[in-house]
Amino acid sequence: MSEQRKPVVPPDSTGVLTQFVRTLRLVWRLLNDSRVSTLPKLIVPAAAVYVLSPIDLVPDVILGLGQLDDVGIVALAVALFVELCPRNVVEEHRRAIAAEAGLGSNRDENVIDGSYREVKDDEPPSRDR
Repeated sequence: MSEQRKPVVPPDSTGVLTQFVRTLRLVWRLLNDSRVSTLPKLIVPAAAVYVLSPIDLVPDVILGLGQLDDVGIVALAVALFVELCPRNVVEEHRRAIAAEAGLGSNRDENVIDGSYREVKDDEPPSRDR
């Protein structure tokens, strides 16, 4: 368990509204990804049902506080959903969203990542291919 957990919304210099839109896009992409299991996907609709339900922890007639619990439930649901999704899938979608927004790394699109091994001239060729 030495893997460092990243925050749900990575800090950067963009505004709150931009981060909110990116998080919504991330949630949408994760909901449509077949690599994410069904159980985490149920969290988002459950939060939507709570927000739309007339039964609340704090009644909506109390102006401000009634809506604050709905916002808190949605924020908690989004954070929990992203945390329960596989890390590699979340990172893949975050990179894709950043690339679409032009925020990806300044790498050349013609570069292909790969690996290599050095073979010395006096070594016989290996058969492990």
